Amino acid sequence: MSTLNIGDTMIRTAMRKSNDKKIVSPDLRGKHGNHKKLDPALKAGVKKHIESLPTVESHYLRQQTERTYIEGDLTLATLYRDYKRECEESGKPFVKACIYEQIFNFEYNIGWHRPKKDQCSTCERYANSSTVEKAERQSEYEKHVADKTKSREEKQRDVSIALQDPTRVVAVYDLQSVLSTPCSEVSDFYYKSKLATYNFTIFNIANKEGSCYVWSENTAKRGANEIGSCVLQFLTSNCKEKHVTFYSDNCAGQNKNKYIASLYLYATTFLEIQSITHKYLVTGHTQNEGDSMHSCIEKEKKRLLKGGPIFIPAQWVPVIQGAKKKGKPYHVKEMDQSEFFDLQKLSNDIGTNFITDVEKKKVKWTEIKIMMVTKDEPDSLFFKYDYGDDIPYSKIQVRNNNVSLRSNKRKTRNENKQFSGKLCPAYSEELKISKQKKMVL
Repeated sequence: MSTLNIGDTMIRTAMRKSNDKKIVSPDLRGKHGNHKKLDPALKAGVKKHIESLPTVESHYLRQQTERTYIEGDLTLATLYRDYKRECEESGKPFVKACIYEQIFNFEYNIGWHRPKKDQCSTCERYANSSTVEKAERQSEYEKHVADKTKSREEKQRDVSIALQDPTRVVAVYDLQSVLSTPCSEVSDFYYKSKLATYNFTIFNIANKEGSCYVWSENTAKRGANEIGSCVLQFLTSNCKEKHVTFYSDNCAGQNKNKYIASLYLYATTFLEIQSITHKYLVTGHTQNEGDSMHSCIEKEKKRLLKGGPIFIPAQWVPVIQGAKKKGKPYHVKEMDQSEFFDLQKLSNDIGTNFITDVEKKKVKWTEIKIMMVTKDEPDSLFFKYDYGDDIPYSKIQVRNNNVSLRSNKRKTRNENKQFSGKLCPAYSEELKISKQKKMVL
């Protein structure tokens, strides 16, 4: 006993607590079912308040995380004060701040600040890897960094050419994070359902002109139809007899799909546009000159909110128009519902093959780095899986060889009709919003 530094009492207690199998039962001091529990009604009240907060998804990382973010400059202390005030006004009991914080942090995946820049998962994963893991991922990481460098160098080269050649247009485009209505710095507004206003921006890097295409959620959605229709507006107004190069992120639902490709084929065939090349920046490194437009608009928004709330979507137009203080102001177009076209139908009219190239290989759309269409070959879509002039283009014969977008001649009886060039509207009526949102608005 002296060796183990224990006394006679400890041994006797252990023997008394042991069962038939000589296993000592655990210490049960404090183990009882009479703990103080949070009233379910109080917890439900806290959750109801938290769930009333309008949250938005991350603009850049929406495909990588389910975490949502609270708009504005709210803090947890502010939320608790608002919750406590509401309970006091309605004569209801409320929980302590520590309980509110515990429920907020452990039962919800809500953040305070939306990321303003891309965070590259590949780079982060490599940086946080062990020495052994880094060795395994070295080749993947080096290719990723090389692609990032190539894409930026290619963009810089394209811009340099456009500055010297007036027949070239180089632009970046992206959809700004949602502009909510009503919008105010008053805390009560944070708990109201809001109407979303969308702002699609295109920035011409050579002449530093920005174009904004604005609509609200009851006018149209924010998919390929809407993005393509806005791009068509830009091409029609700014790119006559030009060779156009676009840069954007890799969002498959908006920018990287057969519907956008069909729109480009339509533009080079029926508009006076010589060629369109779309180059996709490397995922995680898509920061570009167009981000400055979004930053300017956000700063102007914060400045104007100090003078009063924004109540209706139409008020966002002067906010955007006055955002740029130096140089050319942004061109703002309020999109009418009739100006959004059905690109799914267009893709069916343009051609039936977007799956295999002329070598009968399956097209890996998610891996495409560059896509190109030209007026000289209106039935073909060219693409690359890598950057660089030394990489040859692969080719997709989109249209049946027997039928051309420009030709009315037929070689067989069983052929598709020639596409007339008429676009069909994407919507036939105004989009509905929920009854709850309508009542609040």
